[in-house]
Amino acid sequence: MVAVADDRSFEPPEVRCLNDHTIPLIKTTIPAKKLVDDAWVQCKPELDEWMKLQESLPEEMKQNMRRQLYDFYIRMIEKRRQFEARQPA
Repeated sequence: MVAVADDRSFEPPEVRCLNDHTIPLIKTTIPAKKLVDDAWVQCKPELDEWMKLQESLPEEMKQNMRRQLYDFYIRMIEKRRQFEARQPA
């Protein structure tokens, strides 16, 4: 079996959804926070399902994990934009 770079079968549903609703829009001028907020709304069913898998965890830990995922997407968009801006035209 050969793995290819664009094989997304390894992504959990919440990550696939968030990627689908953020990555294609990285090159736009939409603020990163707005992109992630909009993706969060679009991906609510997947994110809720992800949280159900963690029901046995302490509430603080669950909220921290969700916040880290949210912050990660904002940082990812901002870093990618910074990188793109430094590339020669």
